[in-house]
Amino acid sequence: MKNPALAPRVIRFGVFEFSPQTGELRKHGLKVKFEPQASKILLVLLEYPGKICTRQELQQHLWQDNTLVDFERSLYKGIHTLRGTLGDSATAPRYIETVTGRGYRFIPIPQEPSNHGGRRRNGGKVGSVAVLPFASESADAEMELLNRRIIERVIDTMSRAPGVRVLAYNTVQHQRGKDLDSRSLGENLLVNAIAVGEMIRHNDELLLHVELIDVCDGSQIWGEQFKEHYSDVLEDPETLADKICDQLRPILAPTANNRRKERSRRAA
Repeated sequence: MKNPALAPRVIRFGVFEFSPQTGELRKHGLKVKFEPQASKILLVLLEYPGKICTRQELQQHLWQDNTLVDFERSLYKGIHTLRGTLGDSATAPRYIETVTGRGYRFIPIPQEPSNHGGRRRNGGKVGSVAVLPFASESADAEMELLNRRIIERVIDTMSRAPGVRVLAYNTVQHQRGKDLDSRSLGENLLVNAIAVGEMIRHNDELLLHVELIDVCDGSQIWGEQFKEHYSDVLEDPETLADKICDQLRPILAPTANNRRKERSRRAA
C-alpha cells in the first residue's frame, strides 16, 4: 500500500493547480506553458500564503550568492511573467500583491465549496447577487451567444428562488473581464455577492470555472469547475446552466432548498 504522505502534493488556488515537485502549472486541468524562473517564484510565495516575502528572501531562494545576475531586473521580469501567466494585475491583484518597499506576497484565497448554509463569513445571508457574463479569450460569435444563453438561464432560474434578489441581465451584460474588482463592483451594484466565471474552449471540450465572491471581503463563498463536450452545450446550454443553478440554489436560497428536502422526505 502506498504511503499517502509520499503522494505528490498539488496546491490549488482559483482555477489553477500547481505541483511543487515538478513546477507544473495547470489551468482548468490543462497544462500551462510556464517559465522556470516564474515557477520558482510562485513556489516560494505559495509556501507562505499571506506572508510578505522580501526581495532579500527571494534572492536567497532563487539566486545563489555566487550567481552573477542583475537581481532587481530578473525579479521584476519574473514577477511580470508570473502575473501574465496567471492573468493577474499589479494594480488590482488577485494572486500576487506588491508590498511597496518590502517585497511580494501571495494573497490567500479561501475556498469552501461545501458551504451549503448560505452564510457569508461575517454571518450574513447572501440575499442579493449579480451573475456576470463569463470571461472568455474567444471573441467568436458562437461562444458569445452561448455565454449569453447560459447566463440568462441562470439569472432567470435563480430570480425565481424566494428570498434572493438577482440583478437582471441588462444590468450586468457589460460587466466582464478577468481584472474586474469584484468588491468595488459589488458595492456599486448594491449586492452581497457576485458570481463570475471563465469559459475556455479546447477542441470539443468546454471548460468552465464559476465562483461566488463575497463583496464584503473578496473571499470565495463557493467555486466549481465544469467540463463538458462543447457540441453538447452548444445544442443544449440550458443543461449546463441548470447544473450551475443546482450548485447555487442551496447557497442563495437555503430555506427554500430545505423545504424541498422536507417535502421529499415526507413523500417518501
